Amino acid sequence: MRAILKATLCLLGTVVLSQSPMSIVRAQQSTGKVYTVAERQPEFPGGKAALSRYLATNIKFPGSLMRQNANTGPVAAKFIVDVDGSVHDVRITTKPLTRENKKGMQEFMAAIVTAVEKMPRWRPGEVGGRPVAVFYTLPIEVNMQ
Repeated sequence: MRAILKATLCLLGTVVLSQSPMSIVRAQQSTGKVYTVAERQPEFPGGKAALSRYLATNIKFPGSLMRQNANTGPVAAKFIVDVDGSVHDVRITTKPLTRENKKGMQEFMAAIVTAVEKMPRWRPGEVGGRPVAVFYTLPIEVNMQ
């Protein structure tokens, strides 16, 4: 009886695990292949200094977090820079939200998403001299000084 139960649990685990990657693969197939590392990484027009200026100008830090002197912790925007340099599929990662700063952090994350989605076209990443879509992670630092 235990052997049958173990076999059933193993089979269920295999079915569940095998279905998860398939849904990810299907999602990637609709947009084509997306690289995590490219021979030449995507670049914001004007380089890193221009990207920092763009973010500082376009991301407004919520007053509620500023009044609380809240520590946002590590925040990153993850997105795809497509073969034409357009940015899409923006996701924000952050530390778990507390009840006190939840509203302010949600406003902050929405501001980041809006700013990233409105970015000008990037120079796309390249592999073998050809433009490719690249999954890009952009850390966002908040300096309150």
